[in-house]
Amino acid sequence: MGKSSTSEPHTALTQWQNSLPFKFSLIQLVIAAILICSTAWVILSIQRQQVLDQQAVLNQNYGQLIIAKLQEMTSQVETVVGSISSITKLYRYDHEQLVKTIPSLLTLANQQRIISGGGVWPEPGAFNQQKFRDSLFWAHNVNDELVAIDSYNKDTFPSYHTEEWYRPTRYFPAGKIFWSKSYFDPTTHESMITASGAMWMDHQFIGAATVDISLEKLNALLRNVMVDVRGYVIALDHQNQVLAYPHGDNNLQHQANTSHTFVTFNHLVNQQPDFSPIEAALHNADKAFIAEAVAERVFTQEQMQHLTRLSHQDERDMLAAIVNNNALNHFTTPKLLTSVTLAHDPILKTASLVSVFLMPNTYWKVLVVTPISPLQDTAKHLVEKVGIYLVCIQLLGLILLFLLQHRLFITPIIEIVQALKRNDSASIELKAKNSQDEIGLLAKTFLSRTQQLEVAMASLDASNLALEQQLQSQNLFQLELKRHKEQLRALLKFSQNLIYVKDLHGKYILVNDKYCEILGIERRRIIGASDFEVFPSQFAHEYQQNDQRVLHNNEAINFEEAIPSPLGNLMYIVTKFKIKDDDDTVIAVGAIAFDITLKKIKEQEQEKLLLGQVETLNHLQEQVRLINQHNNELYQEQEALTKMLEKHHQLNLSREQSQQLMQNFLAEMMTQVMHEQDLLLAKVCQLQQTNETNYSTQITEVMVTQAEKLRHIAQLLTNHQNDIRPLHLAQFMRHLLGLLKVQLAKANVEIVLNCEENIIIDGPAWQYLQLFYRLMTNTLNHAFKTHNEQREITIAIDKSNDVLQISILDNGIGMTQAQLTQLRQELEQELCLGTLTCINLWLKNDFNGSLTISSQLNQGTHIQCHWPLNTNLASQ
Repeated sequence: MGKSSTSEPHTALTQWQNSLPFKFSLIQLVIAAILICSTAWVILSIQRQQVLDQQAVLNQNYGQLIIAKLQEMTSQVETVVGSISSITKLYRYDHEQLVKTIPSLLTLANQQRIISGGGVWPEPGAFNQQKFRDSLFWAHNVNDELVAIDSYNKDTFPSYHTEEWYRPTRYFPAGKIFWSKSYFDPTTHESMITASGAMWMDHQFIGAATVDISLEKLNALLRNVMVDVRGYVIALDHQNQVLAYPHGDNNLQHQANTSHTFVTFNHLVNQQPDFSPIEAALHNADKAFIAEAVAERVFTQEQMQHLTRLSHQDERDMLAAIVNNNALNHFTTPKLLTSVTLAHDPILKTASLVSVFLMPNTYWKVLVVTPISPLQDTAKHLVEKVGIYLVCIQLLGLILLFLLQHRLFITPIIEIVQALKRNDSASIELKAKNSQDEIGLLAKTFLSRTQQLEVAMASLDASNLALEQQLQSQNLFQLELKRHKEQLRALLKFSQNLIYVKDLHGKYILVNDKYCEILGIERRRIIGASDFEVFPSQFAHEYQQNDQRVLHNNEAINFEEAIPSPLGNLMYIVTKFKIKDDDDTVIAVGAIAFDITLKKIKEQEQEKLLLGQVETLNHLQEQVRLINQHNNELYQEQEALTKMLEKHHQLNLSREQSQQLMQNFLAEMMTQVMHEQDLLLAKVCQLQQTNETNYSTQITEVMVTQAEKLRHIAQLLTNHQNDIRPLHLAQFMRHLLGLLKVQLAKANVEIVLNCEENIIIDGPAWQYLQLFYRLMTNTLNHAFKTHNEQREITIAIDKSNDVLQISILDNGIGMTQAQLTQLRQELEQELCLGTLTCINLWLKNDFNGSLTISSQLNQGTHIQCHWPLNTNLASQ
């Protein structure tokens, strides 16, 4: 015995692969690997998505810049087309006057750099009944001189009435411009695109006015825009013909010039297969655009067939879609069609993001291509740094965790195991006294169990005989129980009656073989399903109603029910009853067809199953309570977020109302100026012919009026362009009142301005223009009625202690006390329901100012605004 005790401590307790240190180390290594891999994966996924989002925003900004430049160019061209159309209708029968006027419009300084030519193309007999072709066309020659070209009027030349750029104008109203596809002009021998405007007089189409743009100049414009941008631009017309391409332009244009056709994007994809994803995106975008136009068709199918009968088969649908879409006028702003990621761009030689934009009016597609690699490299570098630090921190934490586990758990357990192997109960007792944690409790419990075991062993021999007798009796009972179980199993299996049990939710939890056989459905498909998932709805409703009747009745009920089967609907007498637990709680509904004696057997069998289900149900109810509590917290957070979003919505409404009002104001002013400009131009042309003094006087008066109006506009808009320039408020108000002179005279309103000349403030003049214009417009629209004889508005502006105060007092109809109370409540709630409430919201949130109002019925309204000048106006 002593020899054994001296040799045992030197033997290994367990093999190393089964030891706790090895298992703990292996588990920690696995956890460390999972943490490190998951951390790297999450960081890489986040940075990849952020790179794509940043690149998409960058592409959208580039696209807006490029489209803005293109729209500036196309707007100038459309203005020239409109001017040519107006002059032509004015001098329709004066051929000499048209020959003098139209070239001067084509050679204006700000338009000559983009225009290659232009002219007028009348309908047969519209200008001269003796002529079928009577076009007036000018184009730049090799010396950049504008010369007249008469080739289109010759009989040997194809009729211009059938040209692609002429035919669609019949379906365009006056003022709308049709942009043709790119083509090669056989007369000027130049690649170009044409802007055509329809000319209508007395609801009759009399011809078209055109302006041609050289594709070479368009390509140069795009190159200048992309000088400081890493990337390039591809421009396509509405038929996906290449208008501009960054590399290989000479080759593309050489191919186009030799064949007098243009390279389509499909042909470009054949040369550069890496562009295939863009081709698919363009095809889907064109298909969606055509489908939308067909769904909201304006012109009949016969009209579109007549229009497109001379066009190429592949181009007819797009041409018809553009004509219909232009008539609906839905598409007025640039639209981002799609974004495509290229794994390898053939020009940038790296991964890139392609954003496809659709321009309004021209229906050009602008493809902005920028590389992804710079942002991706920066993000990866950041991820590598962060990843290294995270890995080091996780490794240090795991090492510390391993040391603590080894000290707190593994070492005490090994000591107890060694003491047990040595049969050293004193060491275990010492460990139990010294350790106050679970290890000490384990040692105490082991000692207590050991003592109990010794007592039990003493009585074990005495109990063996009794146990053997009990074992024999138990074996007999087990045989009897087994026999009863076999009988019950056989009864359920071979019973010719239908037996099933459903829970309180109407789902099956037990069925016998006969029930599965009658339905022709496997048991696994029935268990857990409801009547609505097994039977047609009319049968399921009947079964559910009978189940509810049983649940509300104290006794079993017999029903006559039809059960559908592969052999047809079978009728059964079904006895349904409630199944309860020991606490007399209903937990299920049982049913037996034809054999009511099986009910108690089923109840005994189900009681054991339902005890476990009750525990599961209690656990699920606790989970539901926790989920409801969490939902209440989320609901409170949602309410707070909704209030914040509502406030931002009101601010956006205020800004949108201000922008819409100023757009209408500027549009009205520009319309008046353009109308007066056309009249002035017409009168100048008449003056050149008549040389009458009366016309000269009228022109002088018109020019003085227009110059005064332009001076007011120039002063207001010049201040908008220079935010650093101080604003002379009195001079600013005089310019604004001078610009509104016509509106004030029409409304018969007199303005009294009280503003010191020395008030000079900083800030953008554009915002002050919006504020004063909105306040004055609101007063003009609501303060006066037709019976007011003397209408007067007093504007007082004062600056004191770096606070600007504005007062607007009118002698109008005023407001009732109820109206004034409601308006003040809306001001306090910071709503945006009208002009004054929107201005109040704008002042409070952007300027830290306020708006107050007082009014008396039939005496007038007094509006006061003030804000500190050290708070700059925020741009909207």
